[in-house]
Amino acid sequence: MSYCIVGVIGHIDHGKTSLVAALTGVDTDTHPEEKRRGITIDLGFASFTEGEHQFALIDAPGHQKYVGNLLAGVSGIDIGLLVVACDQGIQEQTLEHASILQMLGVKRLMVALSRIDLATASAQAELREDLELFLDDFGFTDVPMVSVSPVKDIGVDKLKTQLCEFSDSLGERPTGEYFRMPVDRVFSMPGRGCVIAGTVWSGTIQTGDNLELANSGELVRVREIEVHGEAVQSSKVGHRTALNVTGVSANTVQRGDELIQPDVFRKSRHLLVEVRTFKDSPEIKCPATLQLHVAAAACTARITGVRRLQPSQSSVVVVETDNPVVATFGQKCLFRLPYPVGTVGGGTVLATLDGGTKRSRKLIELGEKIAMSNATERLIAWADFLGEIEPTSSWCELQLGISTDDQKAATAAALKSGSVKKLVDSPRLVSAVAIDRIERFATELLTRRAEESHDAWSVEESVVQQAKAFGSAELIRLSLNSLIDAGSVVRLGRMVAAASDENSLSKRQQARMEQIVRLFEGNRSPPTTKDIAAKLDLTLDTVTSLSRFAVQTGILLDTGNGLLISNQVFRELCDELNDLFATNSELPVADIRDRWQVTRKHAIPFLEYCDKINVTSRKENVRIAGSALSRFVSDVHC
Repeated sequence: MSYCIVGVIGHIDHGKTSLVAALTGVDTDTHPEEKRRGITIDLGFASFTEGEHQFALIDAPGHQKYVGNLLAGVSGIDIGLLVVACDQGIQEQTLEHASILQMLGVKRLMVALSRIDLATASAQAELREDLELFLDDFGFTDVPMVSVSPVKDIGVDKLKTQLCEFSDSLGERPTGEYFRMPVDRVFSMPGRGCVIAGTVWSGTIQTGDNLELANSGELVRVREIEVHGEAVQSSKVGHRTALNVTGVSANTVQRGDELIQPDVFRKSRHLLVEVRTFKDSPEIKCPATLQLHVAAAACTARITGVRRLQPSQSSVVVVETDNPVVATFGQKCLFRLPYPVGTVGGGTVLATLDGGTKRSRKLIELGEKIAMSNATERLIAWADFLGEIEPTSSWCELQLGISTDDQKAATAAALKSGSVKKLVDSPRLVSAVAIDRIERFATELLTRRAEESHDAWSVEESVVQQAKAFGSAELIRLSLNSLIDAGSVVRLGRMVAAASDENSLSKRQQARMEQIVRLFEGNRSPPTTKDIAAKLDLTLDTVTSLSRFAVQTGILLDTGNGLLISNQVFRELCDELNDLFATNSELPVADIRDRWQVTRKHAIPFLEYCDKINVTSRKENVRIAGSALSRFVSDVHC
């Protein structure tokens, strides 16, 4: 059996509720105030079955004051049924309701010409012509118009037939993997407790499932499920569903809340939205404060990113809401002016943003790329914006609007294009733009060090730390490896430097050099060249040549008498000297040796080297700080 939801809309007192009653046998004006005043204030719900077709009808209020209630109901409908009274014709809310359906992306619209018993045949014909022109302005063409009079029992069967034809042409709804149901009705049933109703937007639900209330984060358990008064074990996308839940009371849940699958959806106060204003809306200067209607929720929203919103124009904007909302890619929303009250336009959600994102121009550029692209291009746009992403199934569905199968195809296409790369042993994708950005930063950093310092080499981990604003450590190392593969940067052991004639080696020489340098890493009792030759099974000439190269490039320091030391270790010794001189301006050799934790065999030549380059100065049998000490002290000791 097919199933679809029909939103019954129209100007106040045009006969919507009477028509729903004629179709379903249910009077949806159940509120005492509605009975007293004779108008629909809140949403009304009813259903009927015609052959193999089941219809859920939402009777939406027509009064301008209650348009917010209407928006809560029509955001998930399949067919719009616009009711226009023949004796009153096209009215203010007729216009607004048609524009709302257009902005919400409703494709199927039909018109019920009500109260035909109160209008002449010529008046009816004239109204049909006016409606054709009017609806064409909103993109609705070839709209079926059925004359009805529930009082006289005229046209109701024909209307049902037309609804069945529309239902057959709808096709399958996108299902989505993760359950989500905006709440448009909450009540308490004696003996059962809280019942939460709405239209299932995505996923499926079964009795016993646990769900989360978006506003409070409270978890509830589904005890019973009903679809139009019939108890069922499960419900799915597009069905009007009532859930009897435990874990919460009815007075703590409100319309506009959402029941969502835990740990999947996230709430945000920052959205990227493509807004299109109506042709008769006023020019709106930004930043502007408007009323945002998204799913069943309504809240105040601040619009930025453009100078102004012009009538009949589309613009990508940043929307900051006063309350966090649940929104996903492609979701429709509406904007209304707080004063004078009226709907000014609709929007399509492009992205949900983190609160810390402040790059307004970059955000607009991201939104413009997303709005004009397919799934693969959207994936690349996000990667370029963030630098790297982990495209999980839930992230792809909520931010890209694609299924798991489509995700695999989009990822493969993005990798093939070369716009993104995959991190080794990681599901993360990184942007070629981000890699290029990091490569330029690292190259400039190492080149500047070579130009400004006597030592062109940097510890690789130090470069990674300095570039951390551009991405994760894995991404930065990937970028450095790319530079090394291209020959722009050279690596020896834990050290890297901008490539030059002075630090270029063959691959074989570089491999041997790395072996030698590794013996000096963290070693305060370094080996002699003879020790190295014996340990690595190399000739003494080879070790001497490569050691000299390491000294020339600044990786190793020659302290004299053939004793070499790692540049990094020497800086550690200088840090410790600096600490000692902070407490005692004159230090005997024994105190320095003990702090360095070396034997006198190494302490004396190290100190003599320090004297030679003015790191220390000898004063009889003690050392005092030299003028060059500060140059060798690391930043954390400065």
